[in-house]
Amino acid sequence: MMRDTTKSNPKSEGNCKLLFNPLNLNKTNGEAFYDSLVKARDNFDSSNVAVAIGPFIEVFSSTSYVITKQVHMLTSAAGQNAGMMDPKRVVSILPEPSSLSTGIAKTVIRIGWKNVAFLAQDDFSPVLSLGQNNVTVWPIRLPNKVRSPDDPELVRNLIELRKSEKERFILHSNKRDVVMNVLIAAQQLHLLHHSIEWFVTYPDFYDLIRENETWPGTLFGLQLLVSSKIPPNISEVVKANNMTLSRLELGLAVDVVGILKHVIMNEYKNCVTPVVTENKFVSNEIFQWQLENQTMRYHGALGEYAWHKETKVRTGFNIDIIMYHNGKPTRAGNITFHNNDCTVNYFKSRVNRTRAKEHFLFGKDEILRVATKEQDPFVIKRGDGYIGFSIDLLDLLKKKVNFSYELFEAEDVKTNGSSPLGENGMVYALQTGNASMAIGALEVSAERENTISFSYTILSSQASILIKKADSTTNFFQFLGPFSAWLWLMILVFIMVAGVSLYVMSRFDPTQEGNIQRFDLKESLWYSINIVLQGSTDYSPQTTSMRAIIAFFWFCVLIIEAAYTANLAAHLTLQQIDNRIKTVHDLASQTLLRYGVEKGTELHKFFQLQKEDPYQRMWTFMKLHEADVVLENTTEIIDQVKAGKLAFIADGVTNGYYANQHCGIESIEQNFGSKDFSLGFPKGAPYLDDINRALLQLKEEGALDTLKEKWWSTGRNCTEKDKSRSISQKTTPELELTNMIGVFIVLAVFIILAVVVDVGSRFYKFEKSKREEKTMGGSTKSVELYDSTETNVLDNNFIN
Repeated sequence: MMRDTTKSNPKSEGNCKLLFNPLNLNKTNGEAFYDSLVKARDNFDSSNVAVAIGPFIEVFSSTSYVITKQVHMLTSAAGQNAGMMDPKRVVSILPEPSSLSTGIAKTVIRIGWKNVAFLAQDDFSPVLSLGQNNVTVWPIRLPNKVRSPDDPELVRNLIELRKSEKERFILHSNKRDVVMNVLIAAQQLHLLHHSIEWFVTYPDFYDLIRENETWPGTLFGLQLLVSSKIPPNISEVVKANNMTLSRLELGLAVDVVGILKHVIMNEYKNCVTPVVTENKFVSNEIFQWQLENQTMRYHGALGEYAWHKETKVRTGFNIDIIMYHNGKPTRAGNITFHNNDCTVNYFKSRVNRTRAKEHFLFGKDEILRVATKEQDPFVIKRGDGYIGFSIDLLDLLKKKVNFSYELFEAEDVKTNGSSPLGENGMVYALQTGNASMAIGALEVSAERENTISFSYTILSSQASILIKKADSTTNFFQFLGPFSAWLWLMILVFIMVAGVSLYVMSRFDPTQEGNIQRFDLKESLWYSINIVLQGSTDYSPQTTSMRAIIAFFWFCVLIIEAAYTANLAAHLTLQQIDNRIKTVHDLASQTLLRYGVEKGTELHKFFQLQKEDPYQRMWTFMKLHEADVVLENTTEIIDQVKAGKLAFIADGVTNGYYANQHCGIESIEQNFGSKDFSLGFPKGAPYLDDINRALLQLKEEGALDTLKEKWWSTGRNCTEKDKSRSISQKTTPELELTNMIGVFIVLAVFIILAVVVDVGSRFYKFEKSKREEKTMGGSTKSVELYDSTETNVLDNNFIN
């Protein structure tokens, strides 16, 4: 800084101008580092150097060894009270950390936070002030270099932060790229959520929301920079030279130059005094005196500049408190710094986070990365997309909670068995931050509960046996079942023998003489049938021999009828008894039908580890036939079950779907292997409550039941006959039409036969009568048809 004798210099301000001498620190090796220190110290030994400007660099910016005379104007927030620094010769352009920490702590108290997570790279000074104000703080150190939102160490830190389920976060940094990368990473992990509030201490909060106008959730920030104080031509120069400076860095540079100009113009009366014959430099003593005794304060892009005479802490400036909510920034208060203290004026009431019952607030265009794994009927691959129960449920939740999603299939992770991540790709994706949600056949377990979070249960299931249905056989003549065919034939022979015997005996019965109705062969057979059917007849045998035959015939008929009645009841009862395999005990007690599980499933592991009967015995059987019964291909499993070669043990929801989509097989639930299916989320996911609330609404509206009916209903290609052949069919003892329809068929057949015989007989007699008339020469006679019974009577009289 000097008084210039060359008025035509374009960089001069009147008769004054600023000279900047850059110094670089070379850390290539020890010798280069030492040479840098020597050069810097020689530079500062000159009395013409008025001030040192730059960030705090350990040793290189030491006021004891390098900057031994000048005031050091710090362009970084930290360093004023660091070792090897004389606080009386160090002033900060930015707010000094201790006073800013007090302001942050008081603001947090006024907002109403009591428990916070504090994120910073190296400056944790506000933690002490927060603790002194009874605020519980969980400090998290950010990576030294945050190059992108996808920085692995940053993502790991935020995942751990999410697991803590904290709802109040403080992000402390003066580096814009760090703040932006952290916020973007937090948004990708959905930590910018309506249930979470952030306090960003970066001094140019408007620059952050200007960059991204769709930050979800609620953010509080500090606004120190007055952007209107930055000359537009300066911004244009920065852009023209492809310089990457933030507004804060640009404002800092503008204020450094402005302070220097302010000092030199105060010293030289606005640089308008007559020109002297030689240049005159502003010494370090003059510069220090001007800073301490300036009567007119400088108002720059970062506020009003004044420093306390004793502590050299910046004082007399204000920082606005900005609240950003629902996409709108508003001024919520301000912090006034004065004489090593500050006052917080907070006049904005806290955000009302009470929402309507039906309202779910995700950020605008919020995208959830959803992991899944193909398994029928939860997720089914169709062309380039997916269908299934879980996909339909996800679409319903999408409408309820207002989000979009991108679906990807998570591959299982191969581990040595000791990793807590397990082998499930969906669980691994949730833990590593690669997924925001997992859908599909995701089972709830105690081990997984330690590493991820689950939604409310959407499906419950037990193990089941998928087995071929019993062949449906309809027997209309069940009334013939109690006796064998040979026995029925013997009974018919028995009736005929009894009838013939009566006929033969009646030929020698003297009581038959003179009777109109005689006991001929037809009547004898009719009499025998009446006895069997418990009918009645007008004729009664008179001789002792015939009565003896009839008595013993009655006795035999009595035994036959009693045996038939008893056997018929037993036969119909047995028809109601289901002897099919229905439990694992039934499977274990037989060896004709093989049974197995799907390879690598939870039930596969269950049978391997069980030491109780019958599971241990079943695993021994499966191990002997492992190549045939422990399968992976679903098509092969279904084909073997339909062929009756295999009983497949799996989850009830899976087997139920297979049974309803493939006719001829059925799923029989068991009393073991109970499990619940839910949606998976990263540990501490803030949007889990929104999803759970939406699930409850879908359950109350019946939408979940509709989805279950859609994906677990009987296949359309099944006939009614197929649908009726299931373990749940009617087993009550009452008889149905199919049990007795044979009786009615027999009755109908004999009625039709009787009608046909009668009509045929009448037609025959009519034709015979016409032939007789024709033989008598065409004489006309009345033809009268007699009943067969009356004709027989006339014939008998004629014979007698």
